[in-house]
Amino acid sequence: MELSNSIIEALPQNYGDQVNFEDTCKGFLEVAKEAIHQTVNVIFEDPGVQELLVKLYHIEWCEGRVTEYPVATFGDYFSYVKMYIEERSFRRFVEACLEETAVVYVDHLLTQVLQLSFDGVRILSDLRELASAESLDTFTLIYSNILEHQPDCPPDVVEKLVALRKGIPLKDAKEVDATI
Repeated sequence: MELSNSIIEALPQNYGDQVNFEDTCKGFLEVAKEAIHQTVNVIFEDPGVQELLVKLYHIEWCEGRVTEYPVATFGDYFSYVKMYIEERSFRRFVEACLEETAVVYVDHLLTQVLQLSFDGVRILSDLRELASAESLDTFTLIYSNILEHQPDCPPDVVEKLVALRKGIPLKDAKEVDATI
């Protein structure tokens, strides 16, 4: 609106009556919005950027070894884009990048939560099967499955679970770990 009014005021009257500057400016604004949207898409579809963002969900991030690269990469993108667009559009561009970063972050976070939930359910299911197994051979088989999915499962946990079962001597409980 502001741009439209200033252009109309600057032109001779006969031109101002011939052109609908308000609609024209709205059209330019829509083109600018779409250009920003597509630029953000290009940045976030860049395999290098995707790889950098994925690293934010690994142990390297906790150790402070990851953030410098995405910051530098986005800094480069921002400086390039800033050369070609006006300040108001640049702010919209930065906001769109922040919004997309938040979307990617939440998406990765939810994916990890779902994976952790699935893994947790699998572990609990395996432990339930272990606790209800009827024979030493079944214990051994289930314990092998647990170790396949959770290689860091301590043997003493399994021994204790097996020993808690009535009718299974402690010697047999220790034998489960020895057979693996």
